[in-house]
Amino acid sequence: MKIKGLYLHNFRNYGLCSLQFPAMVNIFYGKNAQGKTNLLEAIFYAAFGMSHRTFQEDDLFGDGRREMAVKADFTSFDSDYEIKIKRYEQNGRIKKELLLDNVNIKAKEHYGTLNTVMFSPEDLQLIKGEPQLRRRFFDMQIAQTDKAYYELLVKYNRLLQQRNRLLKEIRDNDGDKSQLNLWNNELSASAARIIKKRLAALEELLVIASGIYASIAGGSETMLINYALKTSNDFILQQSDKSENEWQEFYLKELHERQALDIMRGNTSIGPHRDDLFFYVSGKLLKAFGSQGQQRSAALALKLAQLEYVKNNTGEYPVLLLDDVMSELDSERRTHLLKFIDGRVQTFITVNDKHLIPDLNNNAYFYIENGKVMQG
Repeated sequence: MKIKGLYLHNFRNYGLCSLQFPAMVNIFYGKNAQGKTNLLEAIFYAAFGMSHRTFQEDDLFGDGRREMAVKADFTSFDSDYEIKIKRYEQNGRIKKELLLDNVNIKAKEHYGTLNTVMFSPEDLQLIKGEPQLRRRFFDMQIAQTDKAYYELLVKYNRLLQQRNRLLKEIRDNDGDKSQLNLWNNELSASAARIIKKRLAALEELLVIASGIYASIAGGSETMLINYALKTSNDFILQQSDKSENEWQEFYLKELHERQALDIMRGNTSIGPHRDDLFFYVSGKLLKAFGSQGQQRSAALALKLAQLEYVKNNTGEYPVLLLDDVMSELDSERRTHLLKFIDGRVQTFITVNDKHLIPDLNNNAYFYIENGKVMQG
């Protein structure tokens, strides 16, 4: 997969911007706060229909603007495509359009069309940061290669919001508890399907990531990943051969046991939205006992494994976005990353100093200053 061109209209600090990318490695360099990350954000937005930096899409409008557009021309399996996202004001409301080759599509048709993997300094917190970082990483990895999983997540989150509203209604206004049975059945069925797909994906990810980690560590250490499942007895490590029906029965039982607590809190305390991944190196829990070097090696291994996972499941590598991570990695890990991508993964890199990136298969350089782009 390769992006050939990027076109922006009123996106962040770019009024009009048109770029072509003939090279495999494209480097955006310049001083801070000039718009380098905005270009990566635009590619990410074209791929996923959302930002990796904010949940408020209105933040993406250029100053004082109420319309914007992002378009990416890309190739996949030697065929050319165009993805365009437009947001504009109509009758006092903001309207959003997704277009693939000028045909309107829905979000579920968009996701997984232009596959990308983002690696930013925040991702170095994947190992020791909050669980939602790891859930987001894992969900995005699976959803890019499995449209059914994306739809499952959308349905599950909708059911979760509806159940939580009912819990608050019962708590605050003495609502009808019997209505919970319907939502418990629906939620447990969706949760069962999600966890089956997650555990299958984890099995594949572990094989890839452990091999990459061993290579980074020079073969002296091994990495293990376990799925951490939130239950009435707190976290347990779960690698299970349960059937989907068995998982559904499990969640029904847990939802029933937690019902009084959930009503009191007004939210659902069990389910895939609470789960986590635990990482170990040579038997030690990385989050608690790993060195900073081990944690960064594991985060790098996860991101490179994500590339391979998408390649294994789609037949081609996704586009890689590296947002200011080169200065955060030491020379050994930086070298390993560059060696991995050289010649096989189209990569977009933001750096302050372009000399941090050695020449890889004829790099293309773009100097960014105050929302203006100059090649060279």
